[in-house]
Amino acid sequence: MPKISLHGYELSYNFNGVSNSKESTNLLLVHGAGGQKVDWPIAWRSVNDLTRSLGLTPKDHGGELDNYPIYALDLPGHGESGGESRSSVEEYAEVVNEFVRAIKLDNVCIVGHSMGASIALNAALNKYNWLTAMAMIGGASKMFVNDAILEGLKDNFEPTIDNIVKYSWYKNTGAFFKQKARQRMLEAGSKVVHDDFYACSKFDVSDRLAEIDVPTLVIASDYDRMVPLKISHDMADQLSRSTFVTLENCGHFQHIEQTSRVAKELANYLSTLS
Repeated sequence: MPKISLHGYELSYNFNGVSNSKESTNLLLVHGAGGQKVDWPIAWRSVNDLTRSLGLTPKDHGGELDNYPIYALDLPGHGESGGESRSSVEEYAEVVNEFVRAIKLDNVCIVGHSMGASIALNAALNKYNWLTAMAMIGGASKMFVNDAILEGLKDNFEPTIDNIVKYSWYKNTGAFFKQKARQRMLEAGSKVVHDDFYACSKFDVSDRLAEIDVPTLVIASDYDRMVPLKISHDMADQLSRSTFVTLENCGHFQHIEQTSRVAKELANYLSTLS
């Protein structure tokens, strides 16, 4: 995986290899709390991934995103990136800004999941000149985190991760995905996951949505118990240039649970930007 050095540590990212043009929208995938770049579907991150030839991608995967340059980032302290995790969404947004400028991207659509969606909102409020659109998956302008979760992530880490995983996925989602999510959060460690959830607990830009004029796709689902559908819908109503999509029979990891549907919605949305 390519890496780039920033402030004495390296940020790891994935690039799908699609050539860029001045007209291309670059997609930047930003993961959620305790996550990493491999949380995103490999079918999005690589147009040549072996899972396609092996029949492991969803049968209805149509390759709608194959023509877009796609970058997936490990935030500091996550996955293969060095550095330390941050304790505020604002700090993570500034890291994303520095990353985008370092690799010289323009015309960027941040596709953010959960905390990553919060980072996208912060980027829009900061008026980064490279940001031309956002896609928020399972996101909200105010994130609600129970104090018991924060305490548990410090003092009772593994059982707390089990509870987070339990409430993050739709009941009929395969055990493999839940187990991988649990494994990755445990590998991230108590400090990283606590920092992320703490950052989410302090995030609230609900009174600033009128300041955002960036086109925004908001994807929410009916069985998301981490960010309930109504919260995402209310946020979309307050954004001046939003498109809202509801997924049925889906939990908080919309891009994993319904990969093909989310890809189609994202591609349809991107086609309206040109």
